[in-house]
Amino acid sequence: MKPWMPIVTFVLFAIFGGRYYVCKIKRVCDTYPAVVASAKKAKAPITFNWSSETPVINGADSLIQTLSEGLGEGQVIQITGRYFNDEDNNTDFQDLGLARASHVKAMLEEVVDPQKIRILSEGEDGLSADHQTAFESVAFDIIDIDASKAEILDLGDKIVILFPYQSIEKEPNAVIDEYLDRLADELKTNGAKVVITGHADNVGSARKNKAIGLRRAKNIRDFLIKKGVSRKAIVTKSKGDTEPVATNDSPVGRHQNRRVEITIK
Repeated sequence: MKPWMPIVTFVLFAIFGGRYYVCKIKRVCDTYPAVVASAKKAKAPITFNWSSETPVINGADSLIQTLSEGLGEGQVIQITGRYFNDEDNNTDFQDLGLARASHVKAMLEEVVDPQKIRILSEGEDGLSADHQTAFESVAFDIIDIDASKAEILDLGDKIVILFPYQSIEKEPNAVIDEYLDRLADELKTNGAKVVITGHADNVGSARKNKAIGLRRAKNIRDFLIKKGVSRKAIVTKSKGDTEPVATNDSPVGRHQNRRVEITIK
């Protein structure tokens, strides 16, 4: 027998014998405290409280940067403001969803051209008892612009209606019609005046484009008159192609330049 074998045998006996005693006799084998991994749920960057249009900000800089950097040529950011039908709407907006989207739009305008932001709303059923803390209520999408369609943009100090190519008439559009209905009611109620300025892209002569811009402005004026607004409360004018807000070298840019701007005085 090798001289070291008794030592090895003793060591192995001590190891396995001790383990057998602990596990089988004492029955405390591997009774280590359980380690439970806990992951704290990250807060949404923009949330809202019940019946409030004011956003609760939880570090939205990264989100805003991602949206602005992801915006390509011919694309816009669409903000959908969500609301529950049981929430109280104490804003001047049609619903709380539009009010929320408008607040978030103002945040994005610090880094994104306002004409590249669209807002809309979406309602659903819900109870205040289920939303005692701030909850997510806005969604973001980057979408392609359809230059063949009319659009309405709220730029804060004015409303802009975009026109399709060579169009001088407002297309049937529920959002635009709803805004013009509200504008007509406002003008009839408070006696305010409105300035409607038509614009065009640079396709064609300057004289033709000025005439197109004026016809666009008068088209909106006639819509308001049919809703009962006094002709004296409306001023129409045209800038033609002299005040572009985007390049005329692309279909998307020309679409943004074919517009009517509505300003209440």
